[in-house]
Amino acid sequence: MDMNIKEYIESGILESYVLGVATAGESAEVERLILEYPVIQQELDAIRNSLETYALQYEKEPPAFLKNKIMESLFSEQEGVYNTQTGSIPQPVTETTESREVISLNQNTQSSAPQRSIFKMAASWVLLALSISANIWFFKNWKNSEEKVLALESQNQVLAKEGQTLKASYQEEVAILQNPDVKIIQLSGQPVAPQAKALIYFDKTKQEVYLSALSLPEVPQGKQYQLWAIVDGKPVDAGMIDSKGNILKMKSFSNAVVFAISLEDTGGSTTEAGPKGAVYVMGAV
Repeated sequence: MDMNIKEYIESGILESYVLGVATAGESAEVERLILEYPVIQQELDAIRNSLETYALQYEKEPPAFLKNKIMESLFSEQEGVYNTQTGSIPQPVTETTESREVISLNQNTQSSAPQRSIFKMAASWVLLALSISANIWFFKNWKNSEEKVLALESQNQVLAKEGQTLKASYQEEVAILQNPDVKIIQLSGQPVAPQAKALIYFDKTKQEVYLSALSLPEVPQGKQYQLWAIVDGKPVDAGMIDSKGNILKMKSFSNAVVFAISLEDTGGSTTEAGPKGAVYVMGAV
């Protein structure tokens, strides 16, 4: 039989079987699988041990007033036995062999009744403990399932939001590419990172600069990439790069002739100071 034993064990059927609430079909299936999969028997033993441990751990001594109730009930049962057999409360009799035998028989009968009652009482406490442990188990599993559902719903919402953001970014990039006034400038890797690259979408008419398709080494802690535009022979700050993902709108320029990206301390450098870190990519307009 091809089945996922792990999923079957986690389904809760084994717990229902141990607690005696499984359907006839489920019970038959469990008993059949025990013969085929030893791990099923091991899991059943573990569940029984857990329930017994829980019952012993949380067992409570019956309240004191309950003892009086039980004893009164026992005496009432004994009196009922005498009344049924003789029609009245028994009177003292002369001690003979016969009477001793009768008394001995009655004593055995009387002593067995309390034992049965005590056994029933003990059994009821064990069943109560098992019932409590079963309820706790079902509650925990319900809570775990509920938390998993909430986590999945939250994850789906995050993915949906990311999908919408990505779609909007692609739509924006397509619109830019379809604009005949936009020039695409490829920034190639420099000696410090020959494999690095990036794209600049430069719209001279609107003086808009967009950065996309970043392929740069991971940013070390305390560092940040910065875009520069070479204007009139001098580097001008074109903005800090906060991510590698979506298309990024940078500062506007009308007469830039070169764009470059350098690695700076977090926060970047200024136009007056120019790039202080190494230049990773560069490309002419």
